[in-house]
Amino acid sequence: MTYRGFEISRIQYPDAPSGWVDGVYCEREPRKTPLAADAELPLSFACRAFREREETGWGVFDYVDGVAFSFPSSLSDWEVAVTVSSRSDACRVSVFCDGIKAASGIEITSEPTEIKFKVRSADDISTFYLSPEYGEGKEEAEDEFTVFDISRSPLPQRQPGKKPTMFLASDSTVQTYDPYYYPQTGWGEVLYRFFADAELVREYRPEGSTYSQCRAYELPGVTIENRSIGGRSSRSFFLEGKLSELLARAACGDFLMIQFGHNDCTRARPNRYVSPDGYEAYIRRYIRAALARGITPILVTPVNRRSCDENGIFSPSFPDYSERLRALSEQYKTPLIDLASESLRLLSRVGAERSKRLFLFADEGEYEGAYAKGVSDNTHLSRTGALLFACLAAGMLRGAQDERLSQIGALVDENRISAITEALLGKL
Repeated sequence: MTYRGFEISRIQYPDAPSGWVDGVYCEREPRKTPLAADAELPLSFACRAFREREETGWGVFDYVDGVAFSFPSSLSDWEVAVTVSSRSDACRVSVFCDGIKAASGIEITSEPTEIKFKVRSADDISTFYLSPEYGEGKEEAEDEFTVFDISRSPLPQRQPGKKPTMFLASDSTVQTYDPYYYPQTGWGEVLYRFFADAELVREYRPEGSTYSQCRAYELPGVTIENRSIGGRSSRSFFLEGKLSELLARAACGDFLMIQFGHNDCTRARPNRYVSPDGYEAYIRRYIRAALARGITPILVTPVNRRSCDENGIFSPSFPDYSERLRALSEQYKTPLIDLASESLRLLSRVGAERSKRLFLFADEGEYEGAYAKGVSDNTHLSRTGALLFACLAAGMLRGAQDERLSQIGALVDENRISAITEALLGKL
């Protein structure tokens, strides 16, 4: 069935999940059936939402048996309106679009109600559906909806600011931390220190950010907006709507640095894990979404872990994922910051024992706060490690041959890079 350019289909999840197969959890697969071509609005249909948790507790999956509405979104921004009623006198609904919760907590009744929500598309085709919300203490809900009308209209493009913003989309190795977690630091937290006029920085939480780890570092020539958050992969950052939130803030002429890999490869965390093929597919969405809006994507291979053998020889931490980024950079002719290779080179230079100072290693009582009892962590960065790895990233921005990075690269201060690097390496 087609209505105003929307393809309308029945979507169901009748088969049980495959579960753990070769160390990877396989969730339910959707079954999509187009409605008859002669079907018309208003359209009434039963809808069932339910949640399943896999046995380790790390995987939580929400499903909806209902009706899906698909439309050509062309990697653009849209406002969608749907007029709907509920069989019950009062029902709270959510709207999911492309797997992302686009709206929630909307109360509808047996009288037609118009719901509006925004779609920041990262695909050529977008699909949304309505979901009844679970009641307190329940993980299943049913209702019958009637859709009377659906429509869409393009959202206006955000106008470029007086200076560009460079957004960072990544995980805990890049995230900004509050003082309680010191010395843990993300390299995105200190990247601004290698730019000209760093002493004039203004730090604040960006408008509309939905998680406290978001921080903006405003400099005279550029704003660095660090939207990285721990525990996220290219998949979960996308499905939690964090890329969509970022796109709502970005404008033509901005930049998007993308570093994922640490959590993507964690098979034991089903909501985070994504295979190298799946990783490539998600990163492709980031790239295409940025390019369609005039934003320059900058692919960053993931910073290396402290992964060395008994002989002190370091090895690449995420080679399959880094190689996918290098290939995508070639395919889309997008800038690449090969932080994986450069951080591996730095770690090999520093050596096995001294490299501990770049990561979270501390004795009990050495620090207060989160690590008062000590810590031994080969993944997360200390303030020293964050500064050194941020220095590598800044240096590659400065030295990039890609003309699109010339504006950003010109703002990187080579003297700051040299001075901070020399001082830090001298203390190791």
